[in-house]
Amino acid sequence: MVSQPLHVLFLSTANTARSLMSEVVLRDLAGGRARCFSAGTTPVGTICPEVEKFLSKKGYETAGLFSKTLQLFLEDGAPHIDLVVTVSARDERMPVLGPLGALRVHWEMPSIIDISSSAERKSAVKASYKALEDCIFQVLQPSWEGLTVREVQKLFERVQPKILSPIPNNTTIPESLLFELGAATTAYA
Repeated sequence: MVSQPLHVLFLSTANTARSLMSEVVLRDLAGGRARCFSAGTTPVGTICPEVEKFLSKKGYETAGLFSKTLQLFLEDGAPHIDLVVTVSARDERMPVLGPLGALRVHWEMPSIIDISSSAERKSAVKASYKALEDCIFQVLQPSWEGLTVREVQKLFERVQPKILSPIPNNTTIPESLLFELGAATTAYA
């Protein structure tokens, strides 16, 4: 059975946008069901300014958020992690990593920080946030009461971030961000 709360680590390359947004959204929506963390395989040390501004406007506390290394979660004394959710683009070739013993899931999502135009990056942040929020909302729909960690892992596997169309204000999302995946990728246990 899931020990409350489930410890979830979102892992991306830089830990400046996708994994940080995932951490914040799950923490907010989980209602105590999850203790959330995020890290990067090669963190840049700062939050993407567009992400920080967007999260602040949405009412999230961003003061304690920072880009951190996966190494923090592999050291003695690190919090126990039950589930690692990697959030990376197909071309990042990031292996599904994480603390030993943690179950793993992969969500494919394009990088935001590689977009050079500030306007396009703002659009990508909005679209990425919505896709992540939708996934996390779906994962949280069934009660986790009585579920094993592996059963919760399967809930995460069943969803994938979907960025389907431009955001409403007629700003287009860069073509590299327009995609839809119908089936979840295979997770590694």
